[in-house]
Amino acid sequence: MISMPNLLEEARSHFNEPVLIGFDLCRVIGYGEDGEDCYLIVRHPHRGIEWCTFVGGYVYLNCLREQGVVVPRKPLAPGEIWSDYTRLDNLLELNGAPKEAEFLVKERGE
Repeated sequence: MISMPNLLEEARSHFNEPVLIGFDLCRVIGYGEDGEDCYLIVRHPHRGIEWCTFVGGYVYLNCLREQGVVVPRKPLAPGEIWSDYTRLDNLLELNGAPKEAEFLVKERGE
């Protein structure tokens, strides 16, 4: 049973977003708990799925959505806009951390 629903909802609100874990760019794919801690579950492009403590060591990057914005002259899709956020999101896709279909919620036994 999930004991920290507020952290679960925080993780869910950042589902599939790029996040810095230390100095590594990863993608938020879920939330986890064990008997000692709560975790962001992320996909690292080269190391796969990792559990990062919710205590710290991560930085959400959604603040980059409005930074470095460029509107292409010949967009491939209506309303296409590039920003520092979309560049990082694409970098994750190209390097082995695509968006996930479902948000993970996991509990590890004590």
